[in-house]
Amino acid sequence: MRNTLQNALATCLFEIRSSFTIQRTSVSLVLALFPPTMLGLLILGARFSRTQISNSILQDFTPLLTIVLIGLVGLLSLILWATPNVSAELEGKSWVFLASRPGGRISIFLGKFLASSGVSFAICIISISLCTLLIDNQLRTEDAGRFWLSLSGIFLLACLVYGAVFSLLGVLFIKRAMTFSVGFVIGSDIIMGSVPGVLMNKFSIRYHLQEISLTWLGWFLPSSSEMAYREVFGDGYAVTTHIFILTAVTLTTLSIGVWAITNREYISAYEA
Repeated sequence: MRNTLQNALATCLFEIRSSFTIQRTSVSLVLALFPPTMLGLLILGARFSRTQISNSILQDFTPLLTIVLIGLVGLLSLILWATPNVSAELEGKSWVFLASRPGGRISIFLGKFLASSGVSFAICIISISLCTLLIDNQLRTEDAGRFWLSLSGIFLLACLVYGAVFSLLGVLFIKRAMTFSVGFVIGSDIIMGSVPGVLMNKFSIRYHLQEISLTWLGWFLPSSSEMAYREVFGDGYAVTTHIFILTAVTLTTLSIGVWAITNREYISAYEA
């Protein structure tokens, strides 16, 4: 077990070093700069409008807009780097060598999960830092440090749990892992997570991250009031309970992924 973890860390470091190519670095920078750029354009437009209403609306919707933009780039980076965990080795003709080593399959799965989650979190941290600096300078909000720490914790949990789910989908659906990952986000987080009720939406990852965000950041949703929101979606759990659920989902998904990658024959399935 110790050797497997060491090999997984070695795989993670190798993947991170190999990601410093011109193409991958450029894509990462574009993703990291997209949220602060869009937020800056919106603030600039509100400044040119010179209306108190525009500034007031911008002040109220800035946290929600920041979370949505950073969430989009975080999910996109995970889809790009977490899902090809098996297909990249198959296409590179290195799967036979890696899979024949003791614990090689598990090391590949866990190492690439750590690498993709780490890269995605780094992209999110850059975006969070630039957005927080922009908001603090232009809108003069209070507790910028608390805002940065809260978003960092939220997106750390998000990168880990979504990274685990997308890594599992990369193991189960080799050729169409990206498609299934997008479908999972749309079906689970956008559709099921928006269904009113006290049971169905709680099965979505978005629900638990959203409840943690409401506790750490305060009310930021576009609903009329928190009371009206609670009447539709029910009361949330304690933050520790939400964190425990997200951690359990991450560990369970990784366990299923480890079992699947060690018990499937990928070469014949991929060639078929």
